[in-house]
Amino acid sequence: MGLVAGTGFGRCWYENRKTEEAERMTLHWTISGLAVVMVLFATPLFADLAVCIVGNLFRVRRWRVAAGQAIRLAVVVPAHDEEEMIARTVASLLAASCTIPEFNGPDGDSRVAVPVFVVAHNCQDATAAEAAKAGATVLEMSNSKRRGKGAALRFGFQLAMASGANAFLVVDADSVVSPNLIEATRAALEQGAEATQCRYELELPESGKGSPLARLRVLAFRGINVLRARGRAGLGFSAGLFGNGFAVTSATLERVPFSADSICEDIEYHIELVCAGVRVHWVEDASVHAPLAASGAAQAVQEARWEGGRLHVASRQTVRLLEAALHGRWRALEMLAEAWSLPLSRGMLTLLLTMLLPLHWLHIFTLVCFVIALLYVVESALLGADPMRDLAALAAAPMHMLWKAAITPLVLLQTRKRAEWARTKREVRLP
Repeated sequence: MGLVAGTGFGRCWYENRKTEEAERMTLHWTISGLAVVMVLFATPLFADLAVCIVGNLFRVRRWRVAAGQAIRLAVVVPAHDEEEMIARTVASLLAASCTIPEFNGPDGDSRVAVPVFVVAHNCQDATAAEAAKAGATVLEMSNSKRRGKGAALRFGFQLAMASGANAFLVVDADSVVSPNLIEATRAALEQGAEATQCRYELELPESGKGSPLARLRVLAFRGINVLRARGRAGLGFSAGLFGNGFAVTSATLERVPFSADSICEDIEYHIELVCAGVRVHWVEDASVHAPLAASGAAQAVQEARWEGGRLHVASRQTVRLLEAALHGRWRALEMLAEAWSLPLSRGMLTLLLTMLLPLHWLHIFTLVCFVIALLYVVESALLGADPMRDLAALAAAPMHMLWKAAITPLVLLQTRKRAEWARTKREVRLP
């Protein structure tokens, strides 16, 4: 009897032990699977940041001067309901305007100022009148069925080309340009660049200079649109296009037509260029500045549209980028990492979550990513005018990360629909 009872107890203990072991294995594989998913989400961002950090530190690739061509540059300004800012933008461009050979004149030595074409796209305000008053040539697209910034740019390129231009500098209707932008862009194109991108930064509002959140947003923008572009170019990759302050030649447009129509038309067209083997040249010493979007609902909508639009483009273009890489376009791999990169705030949230998982190798991965992020932020601050105040603004980072997490549903919504071109409410107000 005792033997039977002992045997039954042993069998029960064995079955319980077996169940516990199975549960431990299930938990282990669940945690490991979750860790792999987190690593896959974080790797494109931190791999791209590492490349850009190295490119900024060493700048091993320099632009090779090629046989030049005569560049007849025109400025194209797409505008949608920008009556408040357009005059300032046009005045800035005219002040920066250099001289070039006259477009249609018989004498190749005669000189005229670079023309500024403002495309007033389905405007419901006085954008066209204000632009004309400021001295621009206005091209109206009233009641046009062709919607979006991409359609406005195609319209502007066509009419500027008809006037004799063979290269086009794109500047947003809310921006101020550095005095050397037009000359620096023209010089790069004459040296053989097929497309260019200059520094693109945000303006801090006078009332918000002491706001850590505002300064943090400017710092994050500089990291994306200055440090990362500059670093890619330093290693021989394509600098990127940011929709503002970029230029392209008519020959490039003929080779790679501008067919982008998404809300992220700049990323979409940059992918087209990279897949075609075109490298965007970085213009180091020239810049465009645009106002910071107003905080609150306007900021949430703008960032959700950008993030959602970026994910939408990335999901549609991944296969094409992989095919380009397999056919020898090795720069497409860096473009693929860029397209799938999370915003840094979301990347940091992912790292914080990985710290909760009890996996030694995952903690090492997280530590390496934290070091990369720290170097990236410090380099971005050093590229600004006030590095110490920019770094001090990192105190607001936890609040910003929580806010990013809160707008995630809005971002996901934007990935599933075609976003319209809409004017963004801004912090800056003109007198």
